[in-house]
Amino acid sequence: MPISFVRIDDRIIHGQIVTKWSKFKKCNGILVIGDDIAADDFRCKVLKAAAPSNVKVGIYTINEGLEKIEKAKNAQNSYFVISNSPLTFQKLVELGADFGDELNVGPMSARENAKTMGRNLAITLEEKNAFDVINNKGIKVYFQLTPDDSSQDWKSLKEKY
Repeated sequence: MPISFVRIDDRIIHGQIVTKWSKFKKCNGILVIGDDIAADDFRCKVLKAAAPSNVKVGIYTINEGLEKIEKAKNAQNSYFVISNSPLTFQKLVELGADFGDELNVGPMSARENAKTMGRNLAITLEEKNAFDVINNKGIKVYFQLTPDDSSQDWKSLKEKY
């Protein structure tokens, strides 16, 4: 499957993606998906500027993302699919998106009503429920900031919630 990496990261495209994950997993393009992201023209420009010049970046709403994921599955190039929220991936899964059987979770910073679960990881109840939905669809949800870090799966982490 040409979708080589699927990730939740509240910073979306940044050094960990560009310098670490793209060396660990093949990446010719990045599909950024999120209604809030696609609606922010300034943020779109910043995200596109953050990617290396040889990596194409497309920023899409959830509905547009459904179509782009389907095209990426049959493409010759390899793509990362990234969003800033598990709620986006929950919606994608519920709408029938097939982005593979693994979802990596990177930084999710502390926010109001979010329980701190570890280094750079805070989860709201709504996000916890989204991870459950995703995991119950047979998608392995695992938490790993960089390829060098150890990973922890959702089943063991959610016991701490």
